[in-house]
Amino acid sequence: MKKKVADTGNFWLTVETPNNLSVLIGLIELSSQLDLYTFRSIVENRLLPLDPLRERIVENPDKKKSYYWIEDKDFDIRTHVQTVKIESPYDNKALQKLMSEIMSVPMDISKPLWQFLLVEKYNDGCAIIFRSHQCLMDRVDLIKILKKLSDSSERTNKKTRPTFITPQKNRFSLLSEKVLEKTRTYVDMTQKTAATMLTSCLKPFTNPFYMIEKVRLGMGTAADKCSEVGRLVFMNEDSDTLLKNDIGSKKEFAWSRSFTIKKIESLARATNSTVNVIYISILTGAIKQYLKAQKNPIDYREIRAITPVDMRMSQGGYSGVIKFGLIPFDLPVHIEDPLLRITEVKRRIQNLDLLPDAASAFEFLANLGISTQTFSDKIAIPFSKKSSLLMTNTQGPEQALSISGIPFENIMFWLPRIGNIGLGTTILSYKKHVRLGIVCDSNQIPEPQVLINYFEQQLKRLLELIPTKKVSIKNKIPKILEKEKSQEIEKPIAVDNLSGELTTLG
Repeated sequence: MKKKVADTGNFWLTVETPNNLSVLIGLIELSSQLDLYTFRSIVENRLLPLDPLRERIVENPDKKKSYYWIEDKDFDIRTHVQTVKIESPYDNKALQKLMSEIMSVPMDISKPLWQFLLVEKYNDGCAIIFRSHQCLMDRVDLIKILKKLSDSSERTNKKTRPTFITPQKNRFSLLSEKVLEKTRTYVDMTQKTAATMLTSCLKPFTNPFYMIEKVRLGMGTAADKCSEVGRLVFMNEDSDTLLKNDIGSKKEFAWSRSFTIKKIESLARATNSTVNVIYISILTGAIKQYLKAQKNPIDYREIRAITPVDMRMSQGGYSGVIKFGLIPFDLPVHIEDPLLRITEVKRRIQNLDLLPDAASAFEFLANLGISTQTFSDKIAIPFSKKSSLLMTNTQGPEQALSISGIPFENIMFWLPRIGNIGLGTTILSYKKHVRLGIVCDSNQIPEPQVLINYFEQQLKRLLELIPTKKVSIKNKIPKILEKEKSQEIEKPIAVDNLSGELTTLG
């Protein structure tokens, strides 16, 4: 039975290029050895009941860049679960090199678009590399797949009586819960506008102004969305840095040490901000430090990041259908002081409350009937050319996961990029610890570990500012501002990349 590929899946298949594959890659570190045949059996029993994982892509011959799913009659678990080896089991660089080589190989479209690679010896245990095409799953789905793969799923299935689990607030979203709720509501409103107007036609025509008002409201909703699309498409160019170099096929991977969330939360409380604000501020400082070291400093401009936003109306199990929006966010790399940088990042995230349509603009275009090819060529690719990196924060499992009784020591994933964007950053939590993962193009950042080191240095610098007594760091900020004023230093001018307006810093 044929099933049409969803618009978002079509999008990732369309924008894929040899130099920027639309492939999500994940890494699981295990504390002990795992046997290949045991692993295959677990994957077969726990994941293959999910229909999307047994289906492959077929291109529609009647329509260019149009695809549908069909069941793979020749499915073989041995193709999708294999073993690989690295030269030096105790060397992270050896694993990073292997992942770089794997990332340059496109997925085999004649088979289901996912694969597990078991690294037999890594540190004192082993590692699992997971690859999946983005048309099959995104970062939210990946977390669901990992939970399904783990032993906890077996315990859940054995429960005779289901229990209700209160949803936890996501502390790792770029957008607040308020903004996410707005965007989902607006998308839902847009989708239902035509249906509502049609239903209204059945009402008596005793009041002709009734229909006029309905049409006006419907056009207004569409006009608001179109104006938001125009704002995104025609926003000014991003800063010209080494992150805008042309990309090649070779990708580099790196990841940081684990940090306890308690330390980050202490910073958030001290600065009256959020965990997410702290992460973005530290990442911004690391990028600034890296560019400065490469003699490519940015003093008066900003670097634009784009971040994916989950647009699902309900958070159910894995379905194989992804929905996402994209939000542009300008990183204030021109700010040197880490406390002032936190204040500015906080202000910009709060301002996103006023622009919820940015996340829903991409979803709205699909509802207008614009073809995926047109959307990719005319909107998504030009949009990506005005950005320097893809940035995402994801809340992973808080409880430890295991497979065949072997604990997951760490997990990490890296998302695909669009167009000429070579740098992707991922902040992921697991067991109440967080790590930063980086994937980059070797033409832009040949040694990503340097950027990781700067991230850790920025975090350490902020942690040193936490007072031993219960005194808020936010009380220090006015003193810093007053010191600047007393020194009568002329404040630099920054150009806001989104609006093009000149802004006086400080």
